[in-house]
Amino acid sequence: MKILAGILLAALIVFSGNNCAAPDGKLRIITEDYPPYNFADERGNITGQSTEIVRSLMSKTGTDTAIELMPWSKGYEIVQSQPNTMIYSTGRMPFREEMFKWVGPIGFADQWFYAKRGSNILISSLDDAKKVKSIAVYKDDTNQLFLMEKGFTNLDVSENDAQCIKKLMDGKVDLWLGPSQGLAFITYEAGVNPAEIEPVSYVRRTEWYIAFNRQTPDATIEAWQKALDDMKKSESPDVCSVYDSIITSYVLPRYTTDSVSSEVVIQLVEKTAGDIAADTAGTFRKINAGESPYQDKDRPDLYVYVFDKYVTEVANASNPAVVGRNLKGVPDMVGKLFRDAIVEGALKNGTGWEDYVFTMPGKIGLFYKSVYYKLVTGSDGKQYVVCVGRYKDKQE
Repeated sequence: MKILAGILLAALIVFSGNNCAAPDGKLRIITEDYPPYNFADERGNITGQSTEIVRSLMSKTGTDTAIELMPWSKGYEIVQSQPNTMIYSTGRMPFREEMFKWVGPIGFADQWFYAKRGSNILISSLDDAKKVKSIAVYKDDTNQLFLMEKGFTNLDVSENDAQCIKKLMDGKVDLWLGPSQGLAFITYEAGVNPAEIEPVSYVRRTEWYIAFNRQTPDATIEAWQKALDDMKKSESPDVCSVYDSIITSYVLPRYTTDSVSSEVVIQLVEKTAGDIAADTAGTFRKINAGESPYQDKDRPDLYVYVFDKYVTEVANASNPAVVGRNLKGVPDMVGKLFRDAIVEGALKNGTGWEDYVFTMPGKIGLFYKSVYYKLVTGSDGKQYVVCVGRYKDKQE
């Protein structure tokens, strides 16, 4: 249930601008940006662990509709008040039981109290946590509601978990209550190195459900629950169920079986570097317009992006919305500061390869990726680092 997706993705997310109900008989499906469960990938596609489960259930139940991404509090209100609506991933709590009809569970998250590394805060019980000055929580999230039920009065409420982490790093709060499974994603969105955050006390496990408006026919709920139950069944002890396969794909990064060759990547970097050396401004315009060859028309995973020596992205053929963002200190999906390493390696060695973990367009889960980079001096006299990535094959 939560947001991020990330600093690279924010400009791609178009929030719903109205509260109109779904057309008669058509189910309106709502979620929020809360990786790894629900989020927009680097191309703006709604994906994630819970999303892939929901998409599978849509297929099994014959549900044909688009998934909408919007702030949690807005979607939560819509599903309470409007028929033919549902929202995921939702924590099922006693006081919510009669507010919705439920299908699930579709996943889980372990919730921890986190502190800024070096703060020396010791928490051995909820009573200890009540004594700190302030605890950051996500507005209307199950963590806020859980702590309120436990009598906490020292809560600092933010619109999302990334804001909570920023407050933690700025010293505005003492603790943040958040999910361990989503930590790398949330720090990625906040632009914070996850190594600067440390868990200080386990609090609880939250199970995620799909919450339907109360007027949803029981037959619909039964059909969705049966489809989910079937997803969790395995054909044999040696074969993972569809459900387990999706869950695992967002826990452990995977290799691809359809990798672009290293030679193709190197050739594209060399071509782009030569173009930048000859005409920096013109080449940047073509890259940001997604023109060929800087964005391969047949392979959305093959594209050019460029940094300056300060780790500011100055061109991106796949996602021009990130151009102008300084990404120094912003990690990949598992906490590696790969952009910093790319620029540092280019300034030191001129060329090289750097590995990291990212989502893949059109695929489920996280994947191992490797980027080839090259330092070039543009026609404007400035230094730039040209990058092209490729998803890795485990046979390499």
